[in-house]
Amino acid sequence: MNILQKPYRYRYYLIFIKLAVVLYVFLSSEDVKAIMYYVFRVKVSGKTICEWAKKFPIEIPNEKIEYKKGEDALLFADEKFIWIKGIKAYWWSVRDYLGNVLANIVTIRRDTASAKKLLRRAEQRIIGRVHAVVHDGLKSYNSAVNWVFGRKCKNVVAGIQGKWVMINKKAYHITNNTSESLNAQIDAYLVRHHYNFNSLASANYFATMFLYRKNLRDAY
Repeated sequence: MNILQKPYRYRYYLIFIKLAVVLYVFLSSEDVKAIMYYVFRVKVSGKTICEWAKKFPIEIPNEKIEYKKGEDALLFADEKFIWIKGIKAYWWSVRDYLGNVLANIVTIRRDTASAKKLLRRAEQRIIGRVHAVVHDGLKSYNSAVNWVFGRKCKNVVAGIQGKWVMINKKAYHITNNTSESLNAQIDAYLVRHHYNFNSLASANYFATMFLYRKNLRDAY
């Protein structure tokens, strides 16, 4: 559809809807509402903007990250709890040693199946061999790491203080500060946008938007 046309049964042109959805990635619905009115004189509610984001989602780039041959590629995985209708849930994230956020997912359970789903999504974003996955010691990662990346991929348990680990006959001092830093960014995002979600689907939508926002900012 042409962006200068109106979608069927919608009052506004597609270009305004798309703009509102992109702004919603970075701002709250109320902030987007104010911008749309003061810049374009488009009167729309915050609830409508949220609905637009679900019906007219932005396309997230699916470009793969390629690691050089011989690189000791490391991933850093972690999970933090959030609330969905007052029930504890888990926001999982995985980041590579270059700082790229590869995948995230929100689940109700903190189990092996969830860890596998997270790492599988990460695997689909990269080209190259992963030599180790660093995490906080959650047992769910142990079999998930080997199931996704093979038996030769190491499980490395590391905290803030760090530890020395041998990978491919090389010594690395590894900490989990990368994951903790990402969790702090997620907290800042949640405080500004949404903290107690109404559904698992809503929480996963916000996780996807965080991933898009993070990678877009890093790219520019």
